[in-house]
Amino acid sequence: MKRLVVLVLFVLVTANLSLGFAAGKKAEAEINQERIAACTRSIAADPHAVTAYIERGKAYEEDKQFTLAIADYAQAIQLDPQNIQAYAVRGRVYSETKQYDAAAADYTKIIEMAPGNIDAHFRRGICYYYLGQYELGINDLDQVIVVQPKHAGAYLVKGVCYQKLDRPDEAIQAYKSLLANVPVEKQTREAITVAKNMLKKLGVEP
Repeated sequence: MKRLVVLVLFVLVTANLSLGFAAGKKAEAEINQERIAACTRSIAADPHAVTAYIERGKAYEEDKQFTLAIADYAQAIQLDPQNIQAYAVRGRVYSETKQYDAAAADYTKIIEMAPGNIDAHFRRGICYYYLGQYELGINDLDQVIVVQPKHAGAYLVKGVCYQKLDRPDEAIQAYKSLLANVPVEKQTREAITVAKNMLKKLGVEP
């Protein structure tokens, strides 16, 4: 089961990432350096330029300079404490660097400002999984499913949480719900395959 759980979360985390060739990566790094330099000039001209801090943080993040990215996002939040985007990108970096408590706190702040932010509920649900707070994770994932009943990731993580709680019947129901509600499309095929494999591990034929 452990290998399948790792696959589930790997699929979710990497779903929106693109993999480039070495030459592409080199060009991307050069572009990031240009972005960083441009944003730095903007900040020098206007130290209260929230957008410049966020954009520079994104460039640092893409360059794997996570400490610098977090610092820029934190500065953006200090300048504009109601900036949802700043909390979202900082939460993403905290998750990527396995600082799940901090990430969950940022997603909680977003939810306080925008209770209907489904992405924040989903990402916080994943954080709760990593923190071993499975019931809280399930609560968040249920919020996602109510609004987006075709959200494959929510069903998958919910099923894994139930397995961690040793509640196989509810895990089975989560995976079956994914198969019943999520259409077979290019971006959902891997999630559907994982759900079927999870059901087989639980002794159920999909």
